[in-house]
Amino acid sequence: MSVDASEQSSAPTVAVVGAGASGTLVAVQLLRRRHPRGIRVLLIERRRLTGRGVAYSTTNPDHRLNVPAAHMGALPRNPGHFLRWAQRRVPDVGPADFVPRKLYGEYLSDVLADAARTAPPGCALERVRDDAVDLQISPANDTVDIELRSGRVLSANRAVLALGNLPPTGPPGAGPDLLDSGRYEADPWADGLAERAGSDHVVLLLGTGLTMVDVALTLGAAESPGLIRAVSRKGLVPRRHRRGVRSLGRRVRVLPDQVRLGDLVASVEAEISETEDAGGDWREVIDSLRPDTNQIWRRLSDGDRRRFVERLARRWDVHRHRMAPEVADKVDRLRARGRLVVSRGAVKRLRPDGDSIEVLLEEPGSPTSVVHVDRVVNCTGPALDLANCGEQLLRAAFERGYVREGPLHLGLDHDARGALVGRDGVASGLLYTLGPLRKGRLWETTAIPEIRFQALELADQLACALERNPTRAAMAA
Repeated sequence: MSVDASEQSSAPTVAVVGAGASGTLVAVQLLRRRHPRGIRVLLIERRRLTGRGVAYSTTNPDHRLNVPAAHMGALPRNPGHFLRWAQRRVPDVGPADFVPRKLYGEYLSDVLADAARTAPPGCALERVRDDAVDLQISPANDTVDIELRSGRVLSANRAVLALGNLPPTGPPGAGPDLLDSGRYEADPWADGLAERAGSDHVVLLLGTGLTMVDVALTLGAAESPGLIRAVSRKGLVPRRHRRGVRSLGRRVRVLPDQVRLGDLVASVEAEISETEDAGGDWREVIDSLRPDTNQIWRRLSDGDRRRFVERLARRWDVHRHRMAPEVADKVDRLRARGRLVVSRGAVKRLRPDGDSIEVLLEEPGSPTSVVHVDRVVNCTGPALDLANCGEQLLRAAFERGYVREGPLHLGLDHDARGALVGRDGVASGLLYTLGPLRKGRLWETTAIPEIRFQALELADQLACALERNPTRAAMAA
């Protein structure tokens, strides 16, 4: 790689790859600090807008947050920040409201713009609209060179991979003929899905989680009488939020250094029974566990973590990550009208068959059947096996040995500071991550209340590292 001289700067440089929620928040935290020698934050993003990512790029008003507005502040020490901002835009927004995600994307963009505008002297944000495709560590001066699709190469003293939620992996039996058929939607967020499906009689959604809910609302809003069929191995749909439900003051206590999964499940179920017998709601118990979830996850044995992922993760997710009440109402209406049908089943094969897609479907208690649908949308959720997800930058990082898979093939491996661990098992001093890419080490790492704290802590780590080693930073610049 050859670094473009025009990209050089006298201030230490941090490159943040990805300007969704994770990348935006770590950039905000870096810009809010005073740095003795200043700082240059390069925010690299292929999309036109910052702060959106996958979750907040939607313009559909039916796609809502699944956390009340009062808890969605971007700044850890100011959790009501978003609510006050939203009320200036929409005066009747209340603390318990689940606002459209589009509004939250605008908020994150505004928070970043404000941080850049009010940054201390010597601190600057540079937005780079491009796609990072490769990176290379330079041992001579401890820098990271990042190659962009345009051919430019940016040099930084530290780099943060904030890639967010990556597109779902392909389903079993999805060959090139299916992918090129025009009837398979690999990206459920692609523009124009509703228009392409407008004349379809049957659309099959693979997956029954929150992504399915968004796609069902998008397709269900059309006048077309077409059937929306959703299928997953468990057939579980996210539960609904209830307004006014508050977390319990007490929680399921986890005292031993090592927690047994069976004992933990029994404790949670007993707490739920006791709460409901007293007139409470199971949501209180689930929500009360949130501050302790990652501590519990770390204390489970490797075997118990594997058993949880294989047997209980889906059950946990539908209770923990719930639908906003307005969203749940719309989904209930679609199901009551017969427009949306959800079932258990495993898709064994997909292949084009004339103007349709032939689906080999295995459903519990029934013989394997063949059904024909007009379109298939992959709603299985973000890719977690990052070594095989197709992201070019990650493929390069794996090939160079800079990263390795996280536990249980989830996310990327990292240490307690978010420093990425390479093939040799050593934590990097130059490469970091936060957000969904930490999934293996931290089970709860995809929502704003967790990511905002990660961003705060990571910005502290980066600022301290650059301040401790100013000589190398100056050489790199």
